[in-house]
Amino acid sequence: MPTWTLALVLVGGCILVALGALFAGRRWVPSLVGKADSRSLSSAFGIATGLFSFVLAFTIGQLYGNFTRTSNDVRTEATQLSQLVRVSGYIDTKEGAVMRTDALAYATQVKDVEWKSLRHGTADPAAWALIDKLYADLRTITPTTPSDSLFYGQAAARLNDLVSARRARLDDANVGLPTVFSVMLLLGAVLALVTTANFKPADDKLQIAFILAASAFVGFALLVALVLDYPFSGTVAVSNAPFAEITHAQLLAGG
Repeated sequence: MPTWTLALVLVGGCILVALGALFAGRRWVPSLVGKADSRSLSSAFGIATGLFSFVLAFTIGQLYGNFTRTSNDVRTEATQLSQLVRVSGYIDTKEGAVMRTDALAYATQVKDVEWKSLRHGTADPAAWALIDKLYADLRTITPTTPSDSLFYGQAAARLNDLVSARRARLDDANVGLPTVFSVMLLLGAVLALVTTANFKPADDKLQIAFILAASAFVGFALLVALVLDYPFSGTVAVSNAPFAEITHAQLLAGG
């Protein structure tokens, strides 16, 4: 679902919940509450809103940290792959050239195909097949000079680091808020929206304007949390640019 559609759904839904609470409260709350102390109700609503604000801020902070870590893991994997491309190109055998070609093919596969699969939290089997192919390429290389031996050792190290970084990136695509926590966040949002009806200025228009602003803010905050919870989806997503830079640099270098 596009981000702008999510924004309309969340913000619009929050506005409907808040206005519904306002008009329902005007009709039913006085008869239900009777002579209850309004200051006690205001204090209870204030505590509920404060707790929700804390939980929401904590959630967004954690999700942003996960989003940043995911971006760093992508750059780490691309760095290891770029180094593998370089060192395999310096192995002066035809097997080294084959390994370099397969490493570039892996960059293209991740950039063009696997990035779409990551939106659903799944890996691309063809990308894993290319990883296996790189290990097979490494096994066929027989260094014939001290220079080849040096670059062979570096290629083996970079390939192992590449696999570790790849696994970290795939794990990032499947890390999200637990269902129980998401439900608690939604219930807290509803409670916070209901409490906006407790704001009672002298002017009804001012009250409605306040409720619209508060509910829109809650809706956008939930949108931010949802976008950050899916780092490979939507308009605000982790970019595949580090892998695109590898293939682009090789094109500029003449293949």
